Amino acid sequence: MRSLAASIEELRRNDRQWDAFTATGHAVVMAPPGSGKTKLLATRIAYDLESLPEPQGISGITLTNAAAGELRRRVAHLGVRPRANVFLGTVHSFAIQRILAPFAEVCGRGDVLGRQLATRKQRGRIFREAIGEVYADWEDTRGIRSTVERHRKMLATEDEWALAGPRIAKVSSNFDRILASESLTDFDSLITTAVEVVQDNKFVKDLLIAKYPRIYVDEYQDLAPALDRIVRILCLEGGKRALLFAVGDHNQAIYGWTGTRPELLHELSAHPAVTRVELNKNYRCARNIISRASSLLSIEGVQGVSEGGIVQALWCRAGVYEQAERAADIAVQEIAAGTSAHEIGVLCPIGYYSTVVAEVFRQRGIPVCDNSSPYGSSKVSIFIEKLAAWVTHGDSGQGVDFSDLVADWRFLLRRESGDIDIHVGLMKIVKDSSTVDGESAFEFVNRLLSVGLSAIYKDPATSEDASTLDEMLEAFNGDGELAEWTLSDLAHRGRRDGRVAIFTVASCKGLEFDVSLILGADEGMMPHFLSLRDQEKLAEDRRKFYVAVTRSRTKTYVFFSGFPEWGSGRPGRSSGPSRFLREMDLIE
Repeated sequence: MRSLAASIEELRRNDRQWDAFTATGHAVVMAPPGSGKTKLLATRIAYDLESLPEPQGISGITLTNAAAGELRRRVAHLGVRPRANVFLGTVHSFAIQRILAPFAEVCGRGDVLGRQLATRKQRGRIFREAIGEVYADWEDTRGIRSTVERHRKMLATEDEWALAGPRIAKVSSNFDRILASESLTDFDSLITTAVEVVQDNKFVKDLLIAKYPRIYVDEYQDLAPALDRIVRILCLEGGKRALLFAVGDHNQAIYGWTGTRPELLHELSAHPAVTRVELNKNYRCARNIISRASSLLSIEGVQGVSEGGIVQALWCRAGVYEQAERAADIAVQEIAAGTSAHEIGVLCPIGYYSTVVAEVFRQRGIPVCDNSSPYGSSKVSIFIEKLAAWVTHGDSGQGVDFSDLVADWRFLLRRESGDIDIHVGLMKIVKDSSTVDGESAFEFVNRLLSVGLSAIYKDPATSEDASTLDEMLEAFNGDGELAEWTLSDLAHRGRRDGRVAIFTVASCKGLEFDVSLILGADEGMMPHFLSLRDQEKLAEDRRKFYVAVTRSRTKTYVFFSGFPEWGSGRPGRSSGPSRFLREMDLIE
């Protein structure tokens, strides 16, 4: 446990982190960018696990699979002994694996377990059918789906549905009916059912608390109301309660379209049973970056530990292609000066900008990793990408640990940790794949299915992975978007080192780079033109820009043209640079 002791000692050197680490009772930690909240969370989990008697365990809940993977790695690195009843995963996985899978049947909701999770393409088709049954062809229905989805995610009351109008509610009921007729379900339905199972069955709540007497939540501001409701039932209501340790930052709440409410974090931190601790040191960003970013949101009191920092706005009058060329110039200069390519991040407002950047960078010979994808990110897609990287490159610096691959393979196949056949079987897959010349991504995934991966279709706990796998097969097969991909192409997605990373601004949270290149800082793009008359959306766009700027340690370059581009072949109307650049005092 020397790693844990060293980590605890590091926390002791920061008064605010130490206050959070030693807090008794429920605790909510307000954590600005770069404040070490993941280190704090992992250390607290590892420390608490050492003192909790078995078979009691803990539940660590994150928003994304990437964040869950990082948390698992950090806790394991601190030397925690493997034990039962430890869950470290996403909120959706917790609802499906730890609530619905064991309790839905006995609570009379077993029907949800027999349904396949709908893919993104299936959801789109079913929504079109549901809307088409209610609205005429000539009517403008562009905002109908988003309105319905938001009400579903927000656990809207009957009055709220009525306020939205009877046709909105009808579309939602049509959507549920069509899903059921095809033996499908979706995340919103599953989460709603999970809330009902916990809320309506006291024995379920009691068993969950007995199994997980301590619950840890990462990025609490990004929880949708349904998931916040589950946490409150387990931790703040009734006689028996689990102990809550949550971290978050309302200034980084950027997923409003998913139904999240950043106010929930404030409401939680103001609860009389909760201790609130505010971290105030940013270990990532140089001070000038902190100062410029803080001016966007009128944030005070965040201290940087590194001097200097560059934040610069660059005008590219010809549009997105010039922005991409200027970004490539800087990337070439930085790499020549010794910056690793994977420590350079390009952040784009929409997929069209990402496509242009990838095209220009490749023409310039700059290795890139374009993270846009027609399939979702889940444990199975991350595993397949990393396995492809291992098959193609071995352990030659691609940042993939074979022991992690074995652990993920074991989880997906639902096998016990002591099963040596799992290790041997995965090694055989690697050996066999290395002898196949030019194997397609579709063939590789199907070979994994034939040697056991199909098990994810049989267990409700892996329904999210099953849905993602269907999306991958659809993308790789026939006329799919990635039908030409080979095993080598798939490996590029799993191999991050040595490649400039391209992300959308909406997906960059949790990332950090030495140098960030932000494209599209134009009025009408960032902020989006639909946000200009909606103060709530405008505030979220401002927070997105704040998150983007705070991804870099030393240098942030922001590119603007004075007009947005949408990939239609024509630029948008000239609307000038983003107001955010003036608020940061980067332009006059």
